[in-house]
Amino acid sequence: MDTGVYEFSKSLFEEGRKAGTIRLGLQPPPLSLFSRERITLVALMAYFVIAALILGYYGILRRLKPLRNINKSFSEDQNLTAASPGEAGDSDLQTVIDGMEKSVQKFHNQIRRFKEENLALVSRIGVANFDRRHISSILDAIFFGIIVTDAQENVVYINQYMLNLIRKMRKDVIDHPLATVIENPEILSYATQQDNILRTKALKPIEITLPELSPGEQFQVVLNYLTDSGQELTGKMITIRNITAAKMTEESQQQFIAHVAHELLTPLTNIKSYSEMLMDGEVTDREMQREFYNTINAETSRLSRLIHTLLNISKIEMGSLTINKSLVRTDWFLEGCLAAIEATAKDKHLTIEKRMPDYFPSLIADKELLQGAIINILGNALKYTPEHGKITFAISDQEDAATFEVIDTGYGIAKEDLSHVFEKFYRSGNKEITAQMGSGLGLAITAEIVRLHGGHIDMQSELGVGTHVTIRIPKEEHYLGQA
Repeated sequence: MDTGVYEFSKSLFEEGRKAGTIRLGLQPPPLSLFSRERITLVALMAYFVIAALILGYYGILRRLKPLRNINKSFSEDQNLTAASPGEAGDSDLQTVIDGMEKSVQKFHNQIRRFKEENLALVSRIGVANFDRRHISSILDAIFFGIIVTDAQENVVYINQYMLNLIRKMRKDVIDHPLATVIENPEILSYATQQDNILRTKALKPIEITLPELSPGEQFQVVLNYLTDSGQELTGKMITIRNITAAKMTEESQQQFIAHVAHELLTPLTNIKSYSEMLMDGEVTDREMQREFYNTINAETSRLSRLIHTLLNISKIEMGSLTINKSLVRTDWFLEGCLAAIEATAKDKHLTIEKRMPDYFPSLIADKELLQGAIINILGNALKYTPEHGKITFAISDQEDAATFEVIDTGYGIAKEDLSHVFEKFYRSGNKEITAQMGSGLGLAITAEIVRLHGGHIDMQSELGVGTHVTIRIPKEEHYLGQA
C-alpha cells in the first residue's frame, strides 16, 4: 500500500490584498525551469539590456554627427566617397586619410586668410578713424560754425567754433534734435522753410544777429542739402560765418566812394564854374580874373593830388608801389612841405612853428613819395586843429636816422582809436573828426611809404590836447662822385 504525502496551503490576505501563501506538507513542490516567474524576470532583463544598447547607439551617433559632417564636407571638397567599414579596404582608408589631411590643411589656410583679412580690415578701420579725427581737427580749426544733421534733423557733427558760439558741450549736442541745439528761431525757420524749395535751386543765405550769444556781431547762415548717389536726402549742413569785419569793410568802402565822389565833384564844379564865367566874359577886372585863374589852378592841383592818392592806394592793394630813391636835401624838402599848408593855415589863423637843426641831414629817399607822406600828416594837423591853434614842424638829425615831427593842439584821438588810425578806410568816431571831410586813406598811405623807406611812424594823442606824430627815416651812405 502506497503511502501518500498530503499538502495543505492557505492564502494570506492583508487589507484585502493577497500577501502570501502558507504551505504545509512533507514533500516540496516540483521546480520548473520555465515557470511564469522566471520567464517574467528574464523578459524584464532583456528589455532593459536592449533599451540600453539602443540608447547608447544613438548617443554615439549624436556625438559623432559633427565629425560625420566634417568628413562629408572634406569628401565633397576632394570628390571622395567614403566606404562602409565593412566594405572599405586599405586603399580606401588611405584615400580618406589623405583627403582629411588636405581638407585640414585647406581649413588652416582659410583660417589664416581670414586672419589676414581681419588684420587688413582692422588696419583700414584704424586709418579711417585717423582720417576722421584728422578731418575733425581741421574742421575744428575753421573760423566759422558747421553743423551736420541726418535726414531726421538729428545732429551728427558739430565743430568747435559752433560749440563756442552756442556755448554747449559736444556730448550735449551729438544725436540731439537740431531744434534743441540751436534755439534761434530765425535759423530754425530758415532751415525749415528751405525744405519747401527745390533742392536744385540755389539757396539764398540769410544775415542775422545773435544778441544773446555775440552782441554787436553779424552772421551769415547758409544751408546745404546732403544727398546720396541717388539724390536722396541724407541730411543737412548749416554753416554760420561771422561777417562783422566784412560788413564794416563794405560800409567803409561805400563811405570812401561817397567821400571820393564828393572830393572829385567839388574841385570839378569850381573849375567848371570859374571857367564858364571867364569864357562868357562876365569877369573883366584883371585882378578878379587873376584870382579866378589862381582858384582854377588850386582846384586842379587838389584834383591831381586826390587822383594821385587813389593811384597809390591801387598800387598798395596790388603790392606794386615802389620807390625811386635819390639824394634829398631836407632843408629844401622842409620848405616844400610847409608851402603846401601855409595858405590854409593863414586862413584858419593857425600858428606854424618850425624847429630846424643847425645842420640839415641829407637822405636817400623818394622825394615825391616822402614829401606826400609828410604833407598828409601836416594836412591832418591842419584839418583837425581848431582856429587859433598851433602846429609845430620839427626836423632833427640823429646818428642813424632823420626824424620828422608834427605836433598840433587839435582835437586829439581817443585811446581806443589809436591802434586803428593806420588802417585803410578807418576814421575815428569823434564827432569833431567825422565833421571834417576825409577818405581815411592818408595815414594808411603814409605808413606804407614810411615802411618802404625802412622807417618807422609813431602817433601819440590825447583827446582835447592834441596829437604828436614822429617819423624816423634811416640814413644811407651816398657818394657825390669824384672831384
